[in-house]
Amino acid sequence: MTADGKCDPKDAAEYRQTLENTLKEPKKGMPLRMKQVLQALKSEAGVKACGGTATTPPPLPKRLPPLIKLLTSKVPDLYKPAVASTVFPALGAHLHGVKFRYWDNVEHEATFMNVLIGRQSVGKGSIKKPIDYIMEDIKQRDAPNRQREAEWKKKNPSGKQNKDPRPADICIQMLIDDLTDAVFNQRIVDVNNNGQRYIYTIVDEIDSLKKVTSKNSIDVVGLLIRKAFDNSLAGQERVGADSVSGIAPLRWNFNASTTPTNARKFFYKMVNDGTLGRLDISTIIKKTDDSSPRPVIGIYDDKFAEELKPYIDRLEAASGLILCPQAKRLSLDIANENDDVCRLYESEAFRILSYRANVIAWLKGMVLYIAHGYRWDKTIADFVRWSSQYNLWCKMLYFGKQLEKELREEMEIQRQSGPQNLLELLPDEFTKEQYQLMRQTQGREGDGESTLRTWATRGHIVFDEVSNCYCKTEEYKLKYSKKE
Repeated sequence: MTADGKCDPKDAAEYRQTLENTLKEPKKGMPLRMKQVLQALKSEAGVKACGGTATTPPPLPKRLPPLIKLLTSKVPDLYKPAVASTVFPALGAHLHGVKFRYWDNVEHEATFMNVLIGRQSVGKGSIKKPIDYIMEDIKQRDAPNRQREAEWKKKNPSGKQNKDPRPADICIQMLIDDLTDAVFNQRIVDVNNNGQRYIYTIVDEIDSLKKVTSKNSIDVVGLLIRKAFDNSLAGQERVGADSVSGIAPLRWNFNASTTPTNARKFFYKMVNDGTLGRLDISTIIKKTDDSSPRPVIGIYDDKFAEELKPYIDRLEAASGLILCPQAKRLSLDIANENDDVCRLYESEAFRILSYRANVIAWLKGMVLYIAHGYRWDKTIADFVRWSSQYNLWCKMLYFGKQLEKELREEMEIQRQSGPQNLLELLPDEFTKEQYQLMRQTQGREGDGESTLRTWATRGHIVFDEVSNCYCKTEEYKLKYSKKE
C-alpha cells in the first residue's frame, strides 16, 4: 500500500490473483459478494481483451490512411477516434452495386450503422462537419429529385383517377427522421431500382430512429438493424391503387448519438439477439479531471472539399464484386487471434461480439481500399485491426456486463433442461479437488461427499490410495461412457 492509501500495481496484481484462485479451492459454497467480485473481474477482463485498459480505449494508430487522416484533421486528438469510426456510414452510402466476399465466402455490402456514445456536452457534435462534407454530393443529387416528387404529388393528389405514373428514376438517399412506413418503403425500393444504392439517416439522439417508420417502436428499429446488416428483403405489399407496394433488399446506413444511460436503455432488449453485434459502436471519453485546453474545431473549407473529392469519386465509380486478398488474409488472421484472446480471457461475450466486429472492420478496409485507388498498405491494415479492437472495446464497456450475465443465464437454463451425469464431466481418473471444482462450476451446493459414496457403492468408481485419486471402473465405462 502506498503512502496515499492506494494499492500499488504489484499488490493489486497479487490481490487479483488471490481472488481468481478462490475458484480453484474446494468449498461448500461461494459467498455472494465473492461471486460478484469475480464476475466484475471477468467483465473487466473482457474489456481489456480488446486492447487499451478498463478506462481507456485502444489508441488510434499514429499513421493513418490518407482519407482518414484528412477526415480527422480538423478535430482535436480527443475526437479523432470517434470521427475515424463515424464517417463510414456516409462513405458506404456512396457505393452502389458493390459487393465484397469475406474469408468464409459470404458476400457483404458496405453496411455501417454507427452509434456514438458519450456523456452530455462531451463533443459528440464534432462528427457532423466531416459527414456533411462527405454527403454533400448526395444531398445535391437528392434536391431535384425531391422537387420532382413534390411536383408529381401536386399533379396527382390522392383519389385522382388515371394518375400519371410516378417517375421511376426518382432516387432520394438522405432521409429525415420523421417518416411514414410508406415513405420509408418507397425510398428502399427507389434506391434499389436506381443502382442498388443506400438510404442514409443521421440523428442527434438514438431515440429519434423510432420515427423512421410510423410504428415509432424500438423493436422495429432492432428488426431493421438486423435486416439492414444482412441486406435482407424489406418493404410492404398492398393492394390499394394509392398504396405504396414493393419489396427490395434493405440498404440502410445511419449515424446516431446518445448518452451511456440512454444507450443501455434503448438497446436493453437487443444486447443478446444479434442487434448489438451488427452495430459499429464508438465513444468519446473525457476524464473529469482533464485540465487540457478547451477543444477547438478547425475550419472546413473549399480546400478540404477539394482534397476529399477524389476519394468520393472513386467510391461512386466502383461497381461489381471487389476482392482484396490482403484484406481477406488479415480478416482471417484477426478471427484466429480473437479466438485465442477469447480462450485466454474466458469471455463468452467477447467471442460472440468479435465475429461481426471483424466483419465491420474488414468492410472498412474494403471501403478504404477502393477510396485509395485499389491500393492496400500497412496504414489500412493497422486501421482495420484497430477498428475491430475499438468497436469491441466500446461494446464490452457499455454492454459487456449485461451480455455476460444473459449468456450465463442461458447456460444455466440449458444445464437445467434435463438430467446430467456429473461423472461424465470428469476424467477417468480425478482428484477430490477436481470433483469439487466441477460441482462448483455446475452450480451444485455442498461438498458432494454423499454422491461420491453412492458412485462407489454402485461400482461406478473406486478409490486408489496410492495415487489418492478416484478411478472410473471398467464396468461403468462400458455401460455409461459415451462411445467415441
